[in-house]
Amino acid sequence: MSLVTGGELGAIVRERREAREWTVDDLCRAIGGTPGAAFLARLEEGLMGPSSSLVLKLAAALGMPADLMLNAAGFATEGQRAEAITALGGTLSRRATDDA
Repeated sequence: MSLVTGGELGAIVRERREAREWTVDDLCRAIGGTPGAAFLARLEEGLMGPSSSLVLKLAAALGMPADLMLNAAGFATEGQRAEAITALGGTLSRRATDDA
């Protein structure tokens, strides 16, 4: 198992955050303030990987299925990760599938 390479999870988080008309600061408050907004912005850009506990916080705040979010973040087999990203509305980048 590995963390997502690239921005698949970050793009999903950003899309769901924007659908709620939240800023990154709003999302930060919704997950209890930790990690901070700067980290969340880097996560959305695909520059940082989340811990499993952060994935669970994000799933709860954004009303997303925790198991799919965990799988999409790479806390699962590669097949489960691909299925979860698709189910959450994302797409695997060519680079992410080539790295697998």
